[in-house]
Amino acid sequence: MELRREPLPAGAADRLEAAFPGPPAPGEPRAFLSFASWGDMKFGEAPCAPNREAFLRSCGLEPGGAFGLELAHSRRIVAPGRGDDAAAMARELGGADGIVLDDPGLAATVTVADCMPIWLLDRGSGCFGLLHSGWKGTGILRTAVDFLADRRGTSPRDLAVILGPAIGSCCYGVPEARSAAFAAEFGPTAAEGRGGGWFLDLRAANLALAEELGVGYALSIEACTSCDRRLGSYRRQGQGAFTRMLAVCGSPAAG
Repeated sequence: MELRREPLPAGAADRLEAAFPGPPAPGEPRAFLSFASWGDMKFGEAPCAPNREAFLRSCGLEPGGAFGLELAHSRRIVAPGRGDDAAAMARELGGADGIVLDDPGLAATVTVADCMPIWLLDRGSGCFGLLHSGWKGTGILRTAVDFLADRRGTSPRDLAVILGPAIGSCCYGVPEARSAAFAAEFGPTAAEGRGGGWFLDLRAANLALAEELGVGYALSIEACTSCDRRLGSYRRQGQGAFTRMLAVCGSPAAG
């Protein structure tokens, strides 16, 4: 796997915008992430709808072509087409946390506020998508890679992924049992003990998984949502006050 690590740009005031790693092709989708200054982006909440629409338009995308989900902290994905209801498709599965698309005129969205957004692009088929990966959902990248292999004949070496900002191991304290289970599934770098506490590393877990799956290209944008006050964080801001950020995968030229 060809891996590039980058910090979240210090000069980025209100959003992240990134291109997929690896040899680009014209019209490829891009990765976007709203910062907390855009306001809360909860899916399905009428007070948040103007924030979502304004951000999507600022990215050059039409809100009507953007799919969203009520997140379930699962490892399930949906693959809607034009005119489908992605949220209804997810409910039929008992919840889903990822969207895979094959229409460049559409866009995928998920919200995050400590969990990791993972953008993915299959340069072989043109499919692209977006995943929501928290401690329960880490492993959803495998679901997406397996789906693309089964449905599109995708070779993992044609895949490019972007791992976005998420709570870091500096701040993600968990019970010892959870830490042990995470390390058992994703490798010893996915959790650590220090100072009498136990901490998860979502980034290390997903990078190890991408390497295991044979993903061709990975870009890791390394920032801790709990440390960087430009970003929304459940842990830092608290249950009643945290800001859900909107992660978006879409092609502005096609929108």
